[in-house]
Amino acid sequence: MTSLTNTKDLKPIRPGPRKKHLKPRAPKQQQRSGHKKRSVWFQARSSWPLREAPVQILVVERNRVKRDLPTPKGVAPWRCIGPTNIGGRMTSVVCHPDNPDFIWAGSAGGGVWQSNDAGLKWRSVWRDQDSLNVGSLAIDPRNPAIIYCGTGEANLSADSYSGVGIYQTANGGATWKMLAPSGNAGIPTRIGVIAIDPFDSRYLLIGGVGADESSPRPEDFGGMFVSHDGGLSWQRETFVSTKNYWCHSIVFHPAKKDVIFATFTEQGTKNGIWLSEDGGESWRQLSNGLPPSENFGRTSLAISASDPDVIYAFAQNTLSDRSDRLLGVFRSANGGEAWREIGGRHFRAEGQIYYGNTIAVHPKHPNHVLCGGVDLHLTTNGGKTWTKVTRWDSEPGKLHYAHADHHHLVMPLAAPGRVYDPNDGGFDVSEDGGITWSNRSKGLAVTMYYDMDVSQSDGRHFGGGAQDNGTLVTTDGRSDDHFEILGGDGGWMIYDPADAKHFYASYYNMGIWRWRDGKGRDVSPRARKGEADSVWMVYVTMDPEDPNTVFTGSTRVWRTKNDGKKWRAVSPILDGSQISAIEIAPVDSKRVYVGTENGGFFRSLDGGDTWSANLAGATLPGHTITRIDSAAKLGADFLFITIANFGHSHVFCSKDGGKTWEDVDKGRLPNVPHHAVVIRPDEPKTVYVANDAGVFVSHDSGNTWMNMTRNLPNVMVVDLVLQEKDRTLSAATYGRSLWRTRI
Repeated sequence: MTSLTNTKDLKPIRPGPRKKHLKPRAPKQQQRSGHKKRSVWFQARSSWPLREAPVQILVVERNRVKRDLPTPKGVAPWRCIGPTNIGGRMTSVVCHPDNPDFIWAGSAGGGVWQSNDAGLKWRSVWRDQDSLNVGSLAIDPRNPAIIYCGTGEANLSADSYSGVGIYQTANGGATWKMLAPSGNAGIPTRIGVIAIDPFDSRYLLIGGVGADESSPRPEDFGGMFVSHDGGLSWQRETFVSTKNYWCHSIVFHPAKKDVIFATFTEQGTKNGIWLSEDGGESWRQLSNGLPPSENFGRTSLAISASDPDVIYAFAQNTLSDRSDRLLGVFRSANGGEAWREIGGRHFRAEGQIYYGNTIAVHPKHPNHVLCGGVDLHLTTNGGKTWTKVTRWDSEPGKLHYAHADHHHLVMPLAAPGRVYDPNDGGFDVSEDGGITWSNRSKGLAVTMYYDMDVSQSDGRHFGGGAQDNGTLVTTDGRSDDHFEILGGDGGWMIYDPADAKHFYASYYNMGIWRWRDGKGRDVSPRARKGEADSVWMVYVTMDPEDPNTVFTGSTRVWRTKNDGKKWRAVSPILDGSQISAIEIAPVDSKRVYVGTENGGFFRSLDGGDTWSANLAGATLPGHTITRIDSAAKLGADFLFITIANFGHSHVFCSKDGGKTWEDVDKGRLPNVPHHAVVIRPDEPKTVYVANDAGVFVSHDSGNTWMNMTRNLPNVMVVDLVLQEKDRTLSAATYGRSLWRTRI
């Protein structure tokens, strides 16, 4: 249903700054990617105090509620409302060896996608697998109908769930089966590489990483694993260590049987590049012409198809610590026996090699090499000279623009000069060996959202903040015309209930912009630098009675009464953690409620001028409060909240403004992180909640629950918005864009 509001006289929205122009509220390196802070943000909601979220519990709980909770009658299916023209974080790609237009690509949170026209159009081939977090793909060169998918992103950014093992298709992606469950097979939960022996398709090697490279727990181990039966059984290689180590890259020699190269890290002298010449029976570490092995961090390899004695390595420098610098680009012309560094000073400004790390060689020209991290760099003379061929800070659509943070490169043998490039912005393609680029993300509904909002005055206006793709909106409700209004990792967004052209958007480190009548303005609070830098994403909410009054928070509450022109910190530091949720009661805007990452609950009875002590009590579990909601018909004292993390109930109700709490979950809802709760304003006994297992509804204030996930993909649902006039419920996901159903 389309809202009845007449918007023909509204002026178009003028976008705010892109990522490169954002106010520098954090160090320069952090502005390009906040993947480490993003990981901490994710961890607080999914796994704290552990590093890795328990994906097996997620799978078990998702299946339990599918079995045990009824589906409400008469609920319409969900439909994707975009964006289908933006993309999102892609991790891997393979192409058919004989028809290079046929490609399959994996996304960090959205499963496997397929294109028959070199990426011009895409369709999803995954929806209900136990994990849609893809780390790697491999296609059998002898039988291209067979494709392997390793789940669990291995780009060393723990802002997504780990995987569940290896899937396989034998019909080009039409159907998939679980080939090797990680628990049963003992393989890593984040698989970054799958290598198939070109002489024996049943001989597979995989490389993976774990939750923590220094963890002594076997279930956290990464490493290299070998299968001689097409992936049915696996054995861990221990020549690097019987303890924890990680494997980052594996390549088989295309012409010499039994020759394999691989790279490892074990936080010591066994880091670096290794060679086997007997099919993996024995291995030796390569060192001639290379820096000390302990200096090698994550390293990618590429071998020349036209001259396989030529091998390249693109290596992170462990000495650079958090700045993630490049150790070097190394070339061997004699099968790895001797190496020389060929990058020189060209890469001195390149960073995030820990996160984006990839290299490829032209299939016909062994001196034509493309590699990079944040941007891509090209040499056509074996490293004598280099050119930076992509610029993340250029304008989209320009010939040298490709999105930042490159995770894989493929140069198809059957299409010399073509390059496939999955990155944080989707999928880019070059047809001239990497010199010029075009984006091919049409149909890739894999955007990773932090939140969303829908205008109550005109439901065609909606959008939200996305991982490394800024704040994205549409003004006519279509799925294929979303556009960026603010750069960076987009954060919280909120519309004025009465005016679709008055809204707030944000980005990391307390960066906030406000739009009125199509014009944007930076209205970021003047917080101390340390205070602003400590916040990944701020929560922003608007007074329903006065749209000029807006609240946000760091470790303390901030308020503006003049539409962002001036902010004032109106609370002391509450419990030392970040503010994660704010609610202004619709029936009484003097009532302001706040939740924190430490699970604290605070309230103000005078519009934010004074604040209570912590009211969380012993009933609340002490994990992040992700959302607070109230409804005018229930009064200002009646609240629902949702809680993150595992191991306890996740939905609680208070009927006295937070003084006491009642568990309305009682273990019936899935034991997974919950992210949003919405009370239906016109029927306030109806409550919707969103979590990592889907969307659920109660029609009796939480006494009973039903599962309305239906056809939603198996993905984290991080936000819900109810549009009253249109009677729609919209859901934001972290990996499969935005969805909507009618209620």
